[in-house]
Amino acid sequence: MPRPGAQRGAGVFASAFGLVFFLVFLLLAVQLMWSLYATSVITGAAYDAGRIAARTGDAGAAVSRFERSVGSYDADVAITVPPGEGVVVVDIAGTNPTLLPQRWARALPFGTIDRSLEIRREVFIED
Repeated sequence: MPRPGAQRGAGVFASAFGLVFFLVFLLLAVQLMWSLYATSVITGAAYDAGRIAARTGDAGAAVSRFERSVGSYDADVAITVPPGEGVVVVDIAGTNPTLLPQRWARALPFGTIDRSLEIRREVFIED
């Protein structure tokens, strides 16, 4: 039979491990939500810029609208406006901001944004 004080402090290691595991899981969950939010904002801003390019035919105005919308976010946008009717193609590439160390952030699948949008150009025809 063990002495009465032999088990004293045995739960400290398990509690510390559980706390560290919980905090790492919480950090990954926050990083995932942050990345989903950034992807949503960038996609929305690119769609708005593409609509402007489809309506006006001016890719430069659309790119400046995109840059005003996203601010200092590190994303590149390329807008192609073909002559005449057709579709406006918006290509977006960027890197999501990270809360994790760069060594871990590179391994995550949601660290970058790479989207391509096609927006139809519509022309009003008077009868």
